[in-house]
Amino acid sequence: MTAPIIWINGPFGIGKTQTAQILHERLPGSFIFDPEEMGSALKKLTPKFTGESQAHPMWIPLMLDALQFAVKQADGPLIVPVTIADVSRHRRMMSGLKDRGMAVRHYTLLAPADVVQARLRRRNDHLTRWDSSEVEERLSDFRSEQFARHIEAGERSPDAIAEEIASDLGLSLRPAQNEALRWLKSLGGRR
Repeated sequence: MTAPIIWINGPFGIGKTQTAQILHERLPGSFIFDPEEMGSALKKLTPKFTGESQAHPMWIPLMLDALQFAVKQADGPLIVPVTIADVSRHRRMMSGLKDRGMAVRHYTLLAPADVVQARLRRRNDHLTRWDSSEVEERLSDFRSEQFARHIEAGERSPDAIAEEIASDLGLSLRPAQNEALRWLKSLGGRR
């Protein structure tokens, strides 16, 4: 049996990575599959390619191959936090997963535009900055039916979002760790 894929989508700064990390901590056997790694590899290995990594012609085929391999190896759910706002690219990815017989549950985290913009400003990352009109446009795209199931994440903790996702999937989570223990654990992994 292959592991299910928990696909967590949404705008930059919404909390996808934090939610994925909490699900991973609380779901035995789970694995975080980070699509950014594929994009970085493609940029490093492809001469003269300078565009957005998801626009690389090999990104979707390689992602599908890697995901197909990973689900067979995983002992639990595969958790995929990624921002795919392009409707066509998203459709091709989801169709490709379905065509290969992979069980995927898609969740899109959303928040009001001002919340997303404030989070992006706090991140101070020039690679993930969207101007006001782009934030509004992306949120409008993400609210479409294609990106459903929607989860409002604005004022909610990543733990609450992870619990909602697990409940929707019928999965039992380990108890949440004390925030101080999470902090200590994260320090141990930085050496």
